[in-house]
Amino acid sequence: MYQTKIQVAFYKANQSKAQWDDKIIAWWTKGKHSHVEVIIGDMMYSTSPRDGRVRKKYHTVDNNVWDYVTVDLPNLHNSMHFFNQVVGSKYDWMGIFGFILPFQDRTTRWFCSEFVANFLKVGGYKPLFPLEPSRISPNKLYEILKGN
Repeated sequence: MYQTKIQVAFYKANQSKAQWDDKIIAWWTKGKHSHVEVIIGDMMYSTSPRDGRVRKKYHTVDNNVWDYVTVDLPNLHNSMHFFNQVVGSKYDWMGIFGFILPFQDRTTRWFCSEFVANFLKVGGYKPLFPLEPSRISPNKLYEILKGN
């Protein structure tokens, strides 16, 4: 098994393209990010309310809009297998409200940081092993990946 360097991109809620819901998410989760994606090559993998499902799409690097963190992933094959199993799954609105209300995790739907944390965890990223991905916000994931 060998390490693969991938990027994790965090959407900045304090820039001009950000919408009102981005600002609320960043404020509620006590940070500057409202969304997160996995970047491999020129493709981004995640889920968002705007797309409504787990998907991949083309990504253009933009440091004004995104903060990037490089991650050494021990087993990209397992992560891609996970993606292929959940691609097309719907966005998890109830999971988002789980940060406020005591909703249980639903494994058939995903919100962005839950999806990315699972992607990294099944790929062998050890700092995530003891954590429940459905309880990780974009800002918490940023702190974990930055080692804070």
